[in-house]
Amino acid sequence: MTKRFPVFVFVSLIAAAIPVQAQTSNKAQSAEAQWFGTLENGVYHHNLTGIEFALPTDWVIASQAPASQRGAQVLKLKNSISNEVATVWLKRRNADPADIQPLMSGRLDDKTIQRNNFQGYKYRTESVQHTTIGGRPALTAVADYVSTGQKMVEYVTWVDGEKSRVVFVGRVPASELADFQARFDPVIQSVVVP
Repeated sequence: MTKRFPVFVFVSLIAAAIPVQAQTSNKAQSAEAQWFGTLENGVYHHNLTGIEFALPTDWVIASQAPASQRGAQVLKLKNSISNEVATVWLKRRNADPADIQPLMSGRLDDKTIQRNNFQGYKYRTESVQHTTIGGRPALTAVADYVSTGQKMVEYVTWVDGEKSRVVFVGRVPASELADFQARFDPVIQSVVVP
């Protein structure tokens, strides 16, 4: 005599597995959601780092994704009028306030190494400015390079806090730098870094 298992046992086993799958999926989605930020009343708030900045109505968030460095996220912003694109790189970290300024000093060399595939990448000496933004140490610089025969610039601003850091990057034709800065500087100058 063969033993038969009622159909409801098989169905029950499958049904029992489904909530586990859904729960795992929800947990993964919840963990992923921690990376992203929200835009409310013209202010972007990054959930993981607590960094905030104003986003004027002509700038929109084109994408948010994990960056290549562990624990960082990158936002792509697009200007709806000029179609310019800018990148905002955000990372949570713990830093001793005494270490922040020395870390800033190495930023230009680090970025130059990262840009080794940019033809002629070189910072304009007069553009390098150590300053403060929102009460935090900041470094701003403009680098020239050539892309497909066109003279380009990369406009970079680093802002460091004890608990997080942010890097704003824009790349535009060299002839459009002043206009780009006029549109993007209000975003940079509004940043609050914990």
